[in-house]
Amino acid sequence: MWQMFKMLPRKTKMQFLIGIFFVFISVALTMLIPILISQFIPLLIPSPKSDSNQVMLEKIVLFQGVVLYQGPIKQVLTVLIVLTLSAILAAAITSIISILIIIWAGENASNFYRDRLFEKYQKLSLKDITKLTPESLITRINDDVGIFWDFLINASTSLIKAPLFIVVGLVFAFQTDINFAWTIAFIIPVLIAIFLFMFAKTNPLIKKNRKNLDQVTKESEETIIGTKFIRAYNLQEKQKSKFFNINNKWLQTETKTYKFLSLGTPAFFTIVNLVIVAIFIMAGYILSQNQNVDKQLLAKINVFVEYEFILALGIVTFSTFIGATIKAKISAKRITEVFNLEYDDLYVTGGYNITNNYGEVNDIKNYGVEFKNVNFKYFETSKDYALANINFKIQGGQTLGIIGPTGSGKSTLVNLIVNNMKYSEGQILINGKEVKEINSKDLHSKVAIVYQESLLYAGTIRSNLLFAKPSATEQELEKALNNACAKSFIQTFPDRLEHKIAQKGKNLSGGQKQRLSIARSLLIDPKILILDDSTSALDNITTKNLISNIQKNYSCTTIIVSQKINSIKHADQILVMDKGEIIASGTHEQLLEKCQWYSDIYNNQLMQ
Repeated sequence: MWQMFKMLPRKTKMQFLIGIFFVFISVALTMLIPILISQFIPLLIPSPKSDSNQVMLEKIVLFQGVVLYQGPIKQVLTVLIVLTLSAILAAAITSIISILIIIWAGENASNFYRDRLFEKYQKLSLKDITKLTPESLITRINDDVGIFWDFLINASTSLIKAPLFIVVGLVFAFQTDINFAWTIAFIIPVLIAIFLFMFAKTNPLIKKNRKNLDQVTKESEETIIGTKFIRAYNLQEKQKSKFFNINNKWLQTETKTYKFLSLGTPAFFTIVNLVIVAIFIMAGYILSQNQNVDKQLLAKINVFVEYEFILALGIVTFSTFIGATIKAKISAKRITEVFNLEYDDLYVTGGYNITNNYGEVNDIKNYGVEFKNVNFKYFETSKDYALANINFKIQGGQTLGIIGPTGSGKSTLVNLIVNNMKYSEGQILINGKEVKEINSKDLHSKVAIVYQESLLYAGTIRSNLLFAKPSATEQELEKALNNACAKSFIQTFPDRLEHKIAQKGKNLSGGQKQRLSIARSLLIDPKILILDDSTSALDNITTKNLISNIQKNYSCTTIIVSQKINSIKHADQILVMDKGEIIASGTHEQLLEKCQWYSDIYNNQLMQ
């Protein structure tokens, strides 16, 4: 948690310190109030009769007999009223100021953490995202940052107030009367025992529940995104039952956690009330031994009761802080786990350009792709390779097709070309230059990849296209849409390019989303275009027309990953993959003769 605080900007730290300064003032004034109130008791109890000509003098006494003011009783009473009201008002004002400043600092801190996390998320490799899981990353940037915000607010107020209320309360109590003070002192070991019990019980439960919340987030997201699918197959009850079980698991753990946390406050107040009863029993015994009313004894009783409530407030505040700390410790660990992830150095700020000078940029011959003895594991501890002994070469301007069963490594292979994952064995070359040494901006300006799952943002068709090229003209937009076979369905919308798109393109069909994604990639006029099963939702005729448009109107090296042989049979070279290896390669005609798996798939698809 210290790491979380250390990374805050200096300005935010100063805001917290200023807030804490006002907390100190508020606590000091709060501790002064019981002393001032106790001074009223001697003034209100009649003194023994004395000479009528003698002026009765009274005084306001602070710590250890220090006289603040002395004079006639009426003057002393007036001064005391003014001082007491001033202290109460000043304590309230400084408390409000401290809360406002600390909340302001807390909001700035949570905003800073979310910005930093989002920045980190954008640089995570696919391997890291897979390891941490998307639902967990969402929970960390939302819930975990919120929990740590709550801790920062508590730490800046409770952590200052609680110890001061407890320690200063005890010190003042012992200074006032050591006999009464011992009734308060025994609270401390009991308090420590309760804290240790609560911490031991709740810490593992909170860890477990953060993971449960990740599952709730995941299930909610999947259900919302897959609403059409769920309804189509009448899976509402099944999904409802599945979500109920996951949510119920979260509820049971959360309830168990708060059962232990809720023990604190009742236990503390029970102890405090017992101590107050003990004080009055002792005072009653002392008064029963003395017929004259002792003004100072009554004042001491009042002071002790006031300090008892302050002590109780300190204990309750501390219990709240402990609860927030236990939860924040887990959340801080989850957040710092992301911050401490070492980058795979996937984003290259220096490095080489694919082409060395302007004259070579548009020469398609400079955009050949070659794999030399490439082996890849998602994690170093993994036993098996996700890709093993990958070797192939495609000349600039040619088309490469990649086919294979699910899980054969097709998408992993093309993600290595755009440097989305770090490979440690072998070489991947574009124009003879190692991919992981090519400047990332140059790489992504010339190599475009379109995934099967089309990512569209909430906005308009135009705004989604302009993500690729903000300066695109109307002519460039029209060209990209025409060649992606997207213009036909866009013309059915009254508002054309200004048509609203829901988040993730939920108001579009799968084929419409894929065509818009392809158009967006074509907008940058890529020199290498990778279609990672991104025509899966299109019919054969549309797919054929789209690929034909690309070959006629764009000068680029094309890599097509597909489950449909019709999408790749025209390719100059086709790779057949299985279990992370290339089991066959060649043209369509060559593979029909020498690869049984390819031949069987082709015949099955032909019959369909």
